[in-house]
Amino acid sequence: MTVREYITQKLQAFSLTEATMSDIMLSMGGSLDEEYTLDMAAPVGKAMASALAELILAPRLSSINESGFSMSWDYSDLGKYYLYLCNKWGVPVNDDVLTASGISSIIDRSDFW
Repeated sequence: MTVREYITQKLQAFSLTEATMSDIMLSMGGSLDEEYTLDMAAPVGKAMASALAELILAPRLSSINESGFSMSWDYSDLGKYYLYLCNKWGVPVNDDVLTASGISSIIDRSDFW
């Protein structure tokens, strides 16, 4: 499986464009047509987190309705997936991205008092 195929399969629900794939390639510093190996997991994961941050903040359609045909996308879990990737790969979390995705960065620490 190539890096391109891996990323496409992982993020298939989020309508990746060729421009987004190019951004991911530049972020990870490699080729999308290389064979995906475990050595590439961290750079690819970090690049995917960066791409997700941009996808969260970008304007997008959430539903289409045409001649009785309707299609909609649920982007609410995209922010959670972004947070997961950031925590997994040690990428600093952008608070603007969390706010835009509806995730609170406030942590209840009252049990420590």
